[in-house]
Amino acid sequence: MDGETDIEFRQRAERSARIARILVAACLNNKTMQEYLADPASLHTVETIMRCPTVRIEYEQAIAIGGIGECLAATKGKTWGKGPWVMPLEPDDWFYADRITYLFRSNSLYNRRFEQRRRLKKLLGKHRKLVGDAKWATKELFLKGLTKEQSNAIWRIIGVAPGMFWRAVKGRTFLVLPPEIVQGELSFGE
Repeated sequence: MDGETDIEFRQRAERSARIARILVAACLNNKTMQEYLADPASLHTVETIMRCPTVRIEYEQAIAIGGIGECLAATKGKTWGKGPWVMPLEPDDWFYADRITYLFRSNSLYNRRFEQRRRLKKLLGKHRKLVGDAKWATKELFLKGLTKEQSNAIWRIIGVAPGMFWRAVKGRTFLVLPPEIVQGELSFGE
């Protein structure tokens, strides 16, 4: 750093080394990483972990698990609240070996929007394309492009006006949607 004395440089280097040791130790202590290390087909080795440990990049609304550089690059444009904070892996963190793993906190608006769009698609069935149309269009263009049949389908299935549907797809409002029907399993005393 400009204007940094040798003593300040040494202190910064020692602090960085302590942080690196903590990140590597946490990575080696993680149960999922231990499974990957035990698998000879895995890309992970102790040497690769020493060079680039898997870490948690935390934000207010989400967590990305992977290499520091790749996670920071992948989350650069995300609007997940305050962050990023580089944190060591927790012992029970599960993650994919070959790609970034994303975990969304319960307060995540990003995830709520995603889940709402997924549910809307499921409810709309053959009209599911309307979700994509609304997502990528302005409200004016979306409403102009709707046919009478599509407009009626939104009213009938979702129970809201097409303008409110557009707002819901954009994540500007959250709808109370019917619960997802899941078939339960019965135990027959086996």
